[in-house]
Amino acid sequence: MARGSVRNNFLRSLRTDRAKLAALAFSIVLLAVLGAEFNRAIFERLLRADAESTAQAWARTLLDSTDEIPALIAGKSPTERTSRLLKEAVEVGPVYRYRLWSLQDEQVSHSERVPGLSTPKSMIEQCGTQGAIAVLSGSTCTTLVVSHLPRNPRHFAVSFVPIVQNRTVVGVLETYVDLEEHFDLYEKAFLLSWIVTAITVIFAGGIPFYLVRLKMKAHRIAAEEALFLAEHDNLTGIANRRRLNEDASAALAWSRRSQSQVAVLLLDLDHFKEINDNYGHAAGDDLLRKFARRIASVIREEDTVARLGGDEFVVIQVGVAQPMGAKALTDRLLVALAEPYDLPGIQIRCGSSIGVAITPEDASDWDGLLSCADAALYKAKAAGRKAVCFFQPGMDASLRDRRRMESDINRALETRAFRIAYQPISSFHEGTLLGFEALLRWPEAWPVRCPAEFIPIAEECGLMPAIGAWVLERACTTAAAWKEPLKIAVNLSPVQFRQGDIVATVEDALRVSGLPAERLELEITENLWIENTDAVLEQLARLKQIGVSITLDDFGMGDSSLKYLWKFPFDRVKIDRSFVSEMEGDPKAAAIVNTIVALGSTLHLTIAAEGVETLAQAQLLHDSGCDQAQGFLLGRPLTAASANALIRAGHSSILAELSSEEQ
Repeated sequence: MARGSVRNNFLRSLRTDRAKLAALAFSIVLLAVLGAEFNRAIFERLLRADAESTAQAWARTLLDSTDEIPALIAGKSPTERTSRLLKEAVEVGPVYRYRLWSLQDEQVSHSERVPGLSTPKSMIEQCGTQGAIAVLSGSTCTTLVVSHLPRNPRHFAVSFVPIVQNRTVVGVLETYVDLEEHFDLYEKAFLLSWIVTAITVIFAGGIPFYLVRLKMKAHRIAAEEALFLAEHDNLTGIANRRRLNEDASAALAWSRRSQSQVAVLLLDLDHFKEINDNYGHAAGDDLLRKFARRIASVIREEDTVARLGGDEFVVIQVGVAQPMGAKALTDRLLVALAEPYDLPGIQIRCGSSIGVAITPEDASDWDGLLSCADAALYKAKAAGRKAVCFFQPGMDASLRDRRRMESDINRALETRAFRIAYQPISSFHEGTLLGFEALLRWPEAWPVRCPAEFIPIAEECGLMPAIGAWVLERACTTAAAWKEPLKIAVNLSPVQFRQGDIVATVEDALRVSGLPAERLELEITENLWIENTDAVLEQLARLKQIGVSITLDDFGMGDSSLKYLWKFPFDRVKIDRSFVSEMEGDPKAAAIVNTIVALGSTLHLTIAAEGVETLAQAQLLHDSGCDQAQGFLLGRPLTAASANALIRAGHSSILAELSSEEQ
């Protein structure tokens, strides 16, 4: 009896423990299932919210891109641009299909990228009466759908977005959002949440929700950034060329419809290349960003500013009477852009040149307008920069000639078609030939261009360092072959000091040619000191250490010639030809020449005169004590062969007669 009672109690206890274990297991399973269902509900809500946000953003973008949607709802036919925009709107991005409904529950437009999707007859049948009422009240209604059609997305959302105008709903945009990519994230997150819930109910909810939400948010942010970068300049953040073309097309279309004018302003930074060369590309990039921000701060919200590339910017001005509107805008821009720019460690002042073209007077299409503005900008820069120029007929011809010359300079450099002429330099004291000055000349048999035409353009295009290096090497090689150890003088452009290493260029020319350094004279002008004087003086000092001579050319024309004579020990000074040409008839010019010669004697400098064309000029220079001369009187520029023949013949210039008369 006692043994049976113990057995029964043991079985009762066992059943109780099993019940407890079963209850615990059931509770765990129930909590896991409830947690999983809760997770599923939360994820569906997140997907719905994400789809709704995507649909609303897509609708806003569509409405911002065209103002004809309300007109379409009212029954008007779309323009060609709007039709193209509606077609392209569903070709990229998550929204692959849409319908446009009127308030009378009539479909007025539709576009679908994926065919074969069944279509209910009305909007009310799709979202229900309550849903339709909510949409017409200004709310967005979204439904998640699972499709079994093989050609359609398996998971998508249908969102009904109200179109509001003046705080009144005027229509409804039904959008279909592809959720395949997000649903894959959902499936993985759901599995993770199931496992985590089974292990511990406490942490079943929060972690997966948070992780998935972060992934969705990151995906959306990445998509938004990609869209922004596709339409904006990476450096300045303003519109790029692609966005500019779109805005320009819209502005011109609006101009044609409203019979109004549109102004196009083309701006660039004056001397930006020199700033880049002197202060580095980081400073140049910072300057471009500040320049873009200043332009954006001056224009109106409805206008467009974009960066074409480099230091060129475009402004499209709409809705203003022209040309008064463009004139007022350019005045404000010139003032704002001329203010100093604070860059790291330096403060820079640089203005802007502006070219303006207006439609329809100057051109009716975008490419034509931009070309006219470019021609006007070229004219503004030629007028001295920091200027504004409105397009006028004939300007494009000047620009075409400029572009043709740029192309010819490139071709001449690549084919080594440039020529070098050698003009004799003679001594007033002995009347003997001292050397030659190497002068760059346009290729033979090409349309005639004088150096004053093509050299400034070569400097602006950045080709002068390469051309100058070629001239140096060619002139040194020619001089090294002369039978007499005469000197060769070569002009250096200020651009050669700002771009590249002029000292290395000179050393390479001497090494390749074998010419002794003491036979090379380098001629510079005051323009070399416009910016960064200390760096220029350092390079000149290094050139002097090599053994070459340094000549200050065109002396007397600048306002700081004496300062440079004081700062640097030049070997030779050349009197500007303008004083030489006037000294016969103008006593003041003769007095200036005499003063320069006397100054040279005091500073132990060799004084040379260029542009000597008459015997009277030569006599006056000789009487003043001038040391050297060159000009047509003493010899015109010669080919290398003619110069060599002159050396072999033992040329004695007309100055020899003046020297013998003095003796």
